[in-house]
Amino acid sequence: MLKKNLINLITHWSPANILAKEGKPKKFCLIVLNQPITQIEYFNRLWDNASFKFVADGGSNRIYDAFKHDQTILARGDLDSIRPEVRSYYESKRVTITKVSEQDTTDFMKCISLLKEKEEKLGQIVCELNTFCWKYDIVATPALGGRFDQTIANINMLYLLKDQVERKFILVSDENLTMLLDKGAHHIHCQPKLEGPTCGIMPIGSPATLTTKGLKWDMDELKCEFGGMVSTSNAIDNDIIEIVTDSPVVWTIEINLS
Repeated sequence: MLKKNLINLITHWSPANILAKEGKPKKFCLIVLNQPITQIEYFNRLWDNASFKFVADGGSNRIYDAFKHDQTILARGDLDSIRPEVRSYYESKRVTITKVSEQDTTDFMKCISLLKEKEEKLGQIVCELNTFCWKYDIVATPALGGRFDQTIANINMLYLLKDQVERKFILVSDENLTMLLDKGAHHIHCQPKLEGPTCGIMPIGSPATLTTKGLKWDMDELKCEFGGMVSTSNAIDNDIIEIVTDSPVVWTIEINLS
């Protein structure tokens, strides 16, 4: 009965499209966070594929140190982390830098607010009753690793944005693509030349009953929770992974640019 109630609507995912050299993924906004950029090839592919590039405060230091990119970027945050020489460099390139003094939101959240402003200005969403709002997907990098509290804060962003069903949200780290699968049925279209095989499904926040198809170790209405069973170090065994869950879970898969 659980599966019958949850599979009426299937959400389709193709997360590795953001790393593709050929073809264009759905339009997305790249948000660069304040962690070292070490995977240059991954980053360049994301940069080339992104429609918008936003930098969260100290992320500007990371781009400056790695590339000194002078393409269009928009830095937003409380600017307590950007180094003076980095700010001067980007201002000389006519990059828009916006200081937001309020401390109730993270620099990451400030960049998402900036994206919403851009969407409205471009007229690509119409916020009227019963009107579908088209939105850019959001890709954040480097999003995992480094300080543990920042990693948890970034994962929490997946949960904060899960009700924005018109857009998808992907965290990219040195080794993984990570996203939130909300309650319901999901088909993940995998590309072995870009991702896998190692993957995991984690019930962060609350237990989840999972049914899967296409994994090396599939689950059939298996209850997963911290302190009990958690599907880590699993592997994809098919190009399409089917997942049904009764609670939000985090899906992660390794990047593999073979």
